Amino acid sequence: MTDRVKIPLFKKADLDASIGVFFDGFSKVIVAVAILLGTFGLDGGTVFGTMMPGVLVSVIVMNGGLWLYYRQVAKSRGDRNLTAVPAGLQAGRMFIWLFSIMLPVYNTTGDAVLAFRVGVLAHFIGGAVFIIGAFVVPLILKIVPAGALFGSLAGGAMAFLILQSMDGTLKMPLVGWLSLIVLFVIYLGKVNTKLPAALIAIVVGAGIAWATGAMSFSTVTDSLQNLGFYIPNFTFSIFSGEVLSAVIPFLPIVIVFSLNEVITGIQAVEQARECGDTFFTTTKPLVLCGVASMVGALFGSPLAVGLYWGYPGWKKMGSGTGYHLGIVALYALVGLTGLSAIITAFIPEAVVLPILVFVGISSYSQAFEVVSKKYYPAVIMASLPVVMDFMMDNVAEGKLQGFLAFDPGSAFVGLLVGCVFVFIIDNNWLKAAITNVVALALTGIGMIHSPGLLLTDTYSPDLGFVAVYCVLIAAFLIMHFLKFNQKSHLADLEAEKAASLEAAKQE
Repeated sequence: MTDRVKIPLFKKADLDASIGVFFDGFSKVIVAVAILLGTFGLDGGTVFGTMMPGVLVSVIVMNGGLWLYYRQVAKSRGDRNLTAVPAGLQAGRMFIWLFSIMLPVYNTTGDAVLAFRVGVLAHFIGGAVFIIGAFVVPLILKIVPAGALFGSLAGGAMAFLILQSMDGTLKMPLVGWLSLIVLFVIYLGKVNTKLPAALIAIVVGAGIAWATGAMSFSTVTDSLQNLGFYIPNFTFSIFSGEVLSAVIPFLPIVIVFSLNEVITGIQAVEQARECGDTFFTTTKPLVLCGVASMVGALFGSPLAVGLYWGYPGWKKMGSGTGYHLGIVALYALVGLTGLSAIITAFIPEAVVLPILVFVGISSYSQAFEVVSKKYYPAVIMASLPVVMDFMMDNVAEGKLQGFLAFDPGSAFVGLLVGCVFVFIIDNNWLKAAITNVVALALTGIGMIHSPGLLLTDTYSPDLGFVAVYCVLIAAFLIMHFLKFNQKSHLADLEAEKAASLEAAKQE
């Protein structure tokens, strides 16, 4: 009987899901491309001619495989409206590979191609670990205390995502800091948007960069040279002795973070179960993601893939199984043509780095969300070794120059930044504006963002932050007078109050 039910190949709601999941993943591709071209100085032929077709291969294996898998589940259950669990490029492993594996290799050797190949091999090994993890992670969680496991991961997030990315963000505050504020307003302010927050932040930041003359059309002109048709090619060079020996010291990072992403994948399926779809399994989809990583690496992709959170939203929208096919089609468009080169030419690196900062903050916060409060000290202690190692390596070599922006008056800066983000979370736009007025005044007298006070020889305020505070004052005042997002915020507060009362009754 169930075999006679016709499962739609693609329906209207699948189009929205295809675009949404694609841009969620492609925003990460934009970040990776900007870093590989900017920080590493990797050539466009490797990025757009090797990596992007390799990314497409990963997407074909994973999203195409998930389409077949969930379509079969829908047929066996006779459910033509079944929603598939989303999947795409994973931010966590992608950026850990970039900053904690590839960047150290590049800094040590000065060889961008070697660093890239090491990242690709790490992706291949990570895929194998991912497959094994699909079976053994539940056992590991019984042996290793959660506080120790997530504390170590939090340390990596703090060092390689938050601190490393903040350095670049602060070097162009008018672009980077404003992009970071946009992300926080959307995510922490709980603003409902049809487009991914990362994409919005990129568009806003890029717009500011072009308006202020930070970008040049010569970059766009140069990107046209990368247009063409690229066929995926095997990259057996990742198995050379030089690459193998270079990746060995990073195996602990590969193993730990791959296993962590397995946990994330399990949680993604749990979201579906919480929606009442208790029949979903974890092993097959996770193994498929691991296989996709390994195959993609063989074709030159260092960008990890896996299951996504967000199932409840796509189910509510009415998406089915066909949106995985739509994702493949969209990646084929940018992966085979070099079109991604033109897209990324419009976007400076300082625009995409705030996304890594936010990903790192989310990852760091997660370590405290999954353990009891009594284990917080263990989480903090477990995170310190990685952070300390990162600081010693970078400070000793005179790097992290962007941090100098927060050096003068750091205590004041910390207090002001904390206030701004508290007010963003509370949707209190007027107080956020007032806080930026205070920050502007302190900058004016040289208490922050200046090596010396007003009327002294060393007085030299950072004009980038002067501009930032002026823009934020105006923006937050406009949001206050427009009562931006107030209805949604009040609804959230009422829902939280009702949940608290319900919890109190049950106790």
